[in-house]
Amino acid sequence: MKRRSRTFSKGLVISDWMKYRPYKIPSTYDGYYLKLANSALAYLDRPEAGFKGAFRREHLKELAILITCHFEDFISEIGLWRALVRKHQELYGKYLPLFDLEGYDPEYLNPQDFAYLIWHHLGKMSEKTLDPFGRPLLAAADHFYDFFEARINEAPASDFYGQWLDIPPDIYFFDLKQRLIWMTFNNYITGPEFSRGFQEAVDKLDEQESELLRKLQNRESLTYGIQDDFLLKKSSSWCALTAPDWLAEVARCPDELRPDIRRLFQRVQGIFLYEGLDEKYYRFRFVRSGRLFPVHRESVQLNVSNMQAGADAASFAVVNWRGEWWLSGTYMGWGGPPKDLDKLRIDPGGVNFYGWTEEQKQQIYSLSEEMEEAFLSYFGDRLVFFKNEKELARALEAHNNWWNENKTKKLPPGKKKPPYQELLEEKGMGFEKLDLGGGEAAAFFSPGEGVMMSSIVPHIVRLLSKKKLTAEEYPELFYSFFHELSPALAHYIAGRYPLKNLRFPLGNDADLVRENFDFFLRYYNPGDFREVLPNLSLLPEG
Repeated sequence: MKRRSRTFSKGLVISDWMKYRPYKIPSTYDGYYLKLANSALAYLDRPEAGFKGAFRREHLKELAILITCHFEDFISEIGLWRALVRKHQELYGKYLPLFDLEGYDPEYLNPQDFAYLIWHHLGKMSEKTLDPFGRPLLAAADHFYDFFEARINEAPASDFYGQWLDIPPDIYFFDLKQRLIWMTFNNYITGPEFSRGFQEAVDKLDEQESELLRKLQNRESLTYGIQDDFLLKKSSSWCALTAPDWLAEVARCPDELRPDIRRLFQRVQGIFLYEGLDEKYYRFRFVRSGRLFPVHRESVQLNVSNMQAGADAASFAVVNWRGEWWLSGTYMGWGGPPKDLDKLRIDPGGVNFYGWTEEQKQQIYSLSEEMEEAFLSYFGDRLVFFKNEKELARALEAHNNWWNENKTKKLPPGKKKPPYQELLEEKGMGFEKLDLGGGEAAAFFSPGEGVMMSSIVPHIVRLLSKKKLTAEEYPELFYSFFHELSPALAHYIAGRYPLKNLRFPLGNDADLVRENFDFFLRYYNPGDFREVLPNLSLLPEG
């Protein structure tokens, strides 16, 4: 008689759990938490729980691990969730967004914590909008709270994280970077989001046939550079914090060290010209700004016997750690002709702000303030609308000419023009090449940054101003508003137009949006929460 085959639902294995460990070799400690994660998965797999079928199994497996990591965070006092709650309180004036916090204890496990973790993680992983007050989600939160609270006294704790997160002022830069790798890709809060974003960015390399890829033919180097971007600059949907922000929040270190950790995002990336070396540093000149950078020789091993000062160039990025510049990422020799370096020097395009000298930075700040004053004087408002992008282009060109005629050319006799004035006087600023998709357009001068142009803003304002929206328009407005608008523009529009039509897609609740306005901005558009910098570039003096 032929034996019937049965299909078993594959559970979690130790490699699933180890994905979020900063160490490689599992122990009985990890085996204990893996069993808990499989129990969590068993609950999520129950049809009556409301998750199976609605979400992909890989997402439920991941969620089971993350829920268990949250419990481990509490038991071993890692500090990740407490840092998140502390940041919520600082940003929003409450421990968690969205949920009723009656009875909430920031020092203990809470059903609301499990509810928020499930809502945030599962929504991001599945790219779906979840109802934070839905029965399955709240029932799961209560279940996991009861399940894990019953195991507090038996759960093993680890002292590993106390040592791992102990960061002394003299820590070696690349040891610090190992902590950043874990903080970016391998902790249960930011890891899923950053790992997926990194993989998507790497996959695009296979789809591109750019000149850079054909020239370098070094996919590994480019991948390493992308990784560095995530380690130092990318903002997560968790309070829009970067990996350095997160590390600064949870590190066991002197308080005066935390700002240095946060400032690791101030990376300078581009083409550098080799200028020589001494016992401790290579000297490289950032081509675009002319600034000289002493780069720690422990960053990269170079065969300087084959390098000519003032002639050899390379593409890389440097990061300042405790007053010293370290090469971080990939060093790629640049073999272009000297004339191409000259083109880079006069390119009016943007440049990493931290690549300028302090004097140049002050010039840029001053110019930005003057341009903001001119924009407001000319247009009479920070936000202006146009019938189409051609009308917008003509208006910006007219404003540019007005600025040149009435502001920058009125110099006292004998006074030289500032080195950045050429930028303003350049003809053909590219306004005629605008491509905003046609239709209506808007220009917004973002404080401290510069002019932003958009074709979606007029549509958003029109939907906000309508007496009533259709069923399709409510979610369209919500997602357009929180995905597309910068924080400054979102707040400016919110101060000028009614928000009654800005409603959460599930439940159509306008009050929920008003009460969690800044949270939704950070959740849906974290990349725009960064240090406000002028989007200007200087031209060389000679």
